[in-house]
Amino acid sequence: MQSKGIVMDQLFDKTRRESLLPESYYRATLAFHEAGLTDPEIDQILASPDRSPEHKGRLSWSRSDDALKIVFLRYSAGEPVGSLKSDARRCFDAFKTHYLAYPKYGRLKLWERDAYQYVMWLLSLAVLLGLKEWVPTIATWISTDADDGQDALVSRLFGQFGISLPGESLVHEKPYADLLRATETHGEAQQKATADYLKHWYGGMKDCYWYDRHKRLDAGFFGYWAFEAGLVTLLWNIDDSSYRDMRFYPKDLVDFAREQATAPRGEVQKPHISRRTGERCPHTGRWGVLESPGAFLQEHMFREGDVFPEGIGRDRREGPVTWIVMSREDGGPTRIE
Repeated sequence: MQSKGIVMDQLFDKTRRESLLPESYYRATLAFHEAGLTDPEIDQILASPDRSPEHKGRLSWSRSDDALKIVFLRYSAGEPVGSLKSDARRCFDAFKTHYLAYPKYGRLKLWERDAYQYVMWLLSLAVLLGLKEWVPTIATWISTDADDGQDALVSRLFGQFGISLPGESLVHEKPYADLLRATETHGEAQQKATADYLKHWYGGMKDCYWYDRHKRLDAGFFGYWAFEAGLVTLLWNIDDSSYRDMRFYPKDLVDFAREQATAPRGEVQKPHISRRTGERCPHTGRWGVLESPGAFLQEHMFREGDVFPEGIGRDRREGPVTWIVMSREDGGPTRIE
């Protein structure tokens, strides 16, 4: 007769997304990071005027990182994707609190491999989990010093949300050149570029602190995920059927994001507040093009009174389009009441 522990291990093995993550380690590591978020000793240090800003900054950053690792671990373990939204909100809140208190500590410098990947992870999780309202805030965590790096891919990704960041070339050619190529091509070439990125992704992470952590579990293994491949797949509406089962691709996150963008079957929703090209914007907020394959493709911030421009329609040609409000700055309804 099998013991309860063995049965639980077997169930975990069937549901986990990260095949290299043992259940016993997952439980222990999750508890460790959860404890880090509520450690009273850390609270006392952060509140003490006698501790140095550098020391407190390190602890504050570590606490924010704990929150991010929890999202990673729970996704790796096979937890329902929808349940990760509250964890992600807590993570973003922790980073926001950190940067408000210690604006100079841990600023994400794109020339640093780890910092670059953190930008990819944070942005991807916000969009894929339906928390796009965090995207402008995440952009403020990136260093604005030109010496710290300006990147074409980062610029292009944030540009999808109407956020302008400088960058005409890649800071890190490997492996990100393949992903950038996926944003510049179409059809099979776009699919191949994304697949190439997934093939080269792990090898391109050798300089990251977490590389090969599965060989040293106690060093802090949380799973290997190229969330940004899912982000590009979503934003550029790529058919992922040729690479969705590849290692490191977060297919469940992408499926969740796409399902959330689709109205429930049988439910008739009221139409979005909309305006045509040439008309003025009635509400400050984020607006997307109705005719594009996925409003994420052409989502921009408009101020009340702005004139809506032309966009790319279903025929992939530029011309007059219908703009629909995705979120309003004043928190008002996005659909006709």
